[in-house]
Amino acid sequence: MIKPSLPTVESLSADRNPTGAGGWADKDDRHLFEHIRQGDKAAMTEFVSRYYHRIKDFAFRHLNRAVDAEDIAQEAFIRVWRKVPQWQDRELPPHSWLYRITYNLCIDELRKRKPECDVDEQYDLVNDDSPEGNLYQQQKDRLLAEAMGSLSEGQRTAIVLCNYQGFSNRDAASVMDITVEALESLLARGRSKLRKQLIQA
Repeated sequence: MIKPSLPTVESLSADRNPTGAGGWADKDDRHLFEHIRQGDKAAMTEFVSRYYHRIKDFAFRHLNRAVDAEDIAQEAFIRVWRKVPQWQDRELPPHSWLYRITYNLCIDELRKRKPECDVDEQYDLVNDDSPEGNLYQQQKDRLLAEAMGSLSEGQRTAIVLCNYQGFSNRDAASVMDITVEALESLLARGRSKLRKQLIQA
């Protein structure tokens, strides 16, 4: 089936009508995907709404650049829309497939970069509105981002999936297309290195 082109993520979000006919909010991801396969933009809009900010955060924790994280998130959803006929229900649940696509896009982006890329200071992870709280949180976020940047691609992804995105070890291993044992090894080595980096900071 040839699908129409997908509008931007922003326009999809703007078109969302959670109170209108269709009632997508109470449908699970697999139900949405069956409709997305048929070119249903309302179903795709709901899927974007559910995962866009999480996917952008996932990409940012790999790339440390807000603009790149937004580009990767946009591209990930475009690929879901275009490649949904390739998704196999028995292999990965829809959100895990989305994360695998995003992970591969992040790896491609990192391999194109020069090693001296700086950490982006413009991505807002701050919850405390006071000036002192903002400054303290920004310093913490920067130290953590730098420490995460010292990890291998696999270690960083394993930690982001399990610690920040709430994936089980089994689901994270599926996203990365590795065994659970390999995932646990990445987690152990990555966490150990993170602790050392943060203690020395």
